[in-house]
Amino acid sequence: MNPYIKRIKDLSNNLDPKIRTEMEKGFTDKVFLKGSYLLRPGQICTSHLLIKKGLARKFYQHKNKEITTEIYLPDDVAVSLDSYIMRKPANLYIQALTELEVTIIDYSRFDKVKNKYNDVMILDKMFIEYYAVWFEQRLKEFQTMDASQRYLSLLEKEPKIIQLLPVSIIASYLNVSLETLSRIRSKIASS
Repeated sequence: MNPYIKRIKDLSNNLDPKIRTEMEKGFTDKVFLKGSYLLRPGQICTSHLLIKKGLARKFYQHKNKEITTEIYLPDDVAVSLDSYIMRKPANLYIQALTELEVTIIDYSRFDKVKNKYNDVMILDKMFIEYYAVWFEQRLKEFQTMDASQRYLSLLEKEPKIIQLLPVSIIASYLNVSLETLSRIRSKIASS
């Protein structure tokens, strides 16, 4: 488990039981079928979704092409931060790639608890920091690595993505064509 995620989980698990109970009143467990949309363009993201089981992705439509920007695995939080924080309609999709079990954390309820308890504010801050670090690392990879290096990095960091997702989504996530991804995979297999 990522050390930063472990810190967030540890803080969450060590919250005062009273605070934890109050916070969890805004939590709802839900199952989404494969292919279901958790968020569509035009909707406001009113919650963040803690992935308990399954896989999901965040993607945009651009010139009739789907561009996958994030893949969500268990323990990840699926959210459109722009829509969630700014309270404005999203311009992206979040979609279940498998049957998906999530805990839905309502924005309004979480915001009230966060403003009432400093420990919850710290938890929220840690999540935003983690996301910022992840995003910066992903941006650096896109700026400094070629397609083969990005594929190998993904294979090393998140082999489940390579094993479980269709090549079309992997190619989109790596920002390469299917043909390029096929050549990369063939070259690695023959090495």
